[in-house]
Amino acid sequence: MRWLCNNLLSRLQLPLISWGALALVLVGACAGVPDQRDWIKIGQTTREEVVKRYGQPDFVKTSEEGETAVYRPKDPGRSTPQMEIPTMQAGPLGTAATKMEPLNSGLGTRPTNGSLQERPEQELRIRYNTQGIVQELIR
Repeated sequence: MRWLCNNLLSRLQLPLISWGALALVLVGACAGVPDQRDWIKIGQTTREEVVKRYGQPDFVKTSEEGETAVYRPKDPGRSTPQMEIPTMQAGPLGTAATKMEPLNSGLGTRPTNGSLQERPEQELRIRYNTQGIVQELIR
């Protein structure tokens, strides 16, 4: 019986050590990846700096205290649905005609330098004060 226990323990030691080493490597790798938002300094970073790095936000909510910009991660594997809004145009003989127009992401804005901007890996909400300075990062 003792031989069986010792033999079983010696066979389990290598897999246990291997799994333990793998767990340490994974934890170390995760701890070594810097947070993409570390460059944003509350009270210092401006809206212009954020837009320069991330591009136009996906959504902006304004209030008396300032505005909150929402950035969603870009998922290259999933296409975004095409959204359309109705527009009204003058028709013949004083009538009105409606037409559906596509709504482009970022309200049709494009990067000025011709390159793609970096996007956060997770949804990021940034609250600015009325002067356009970052006040809060909401995750």
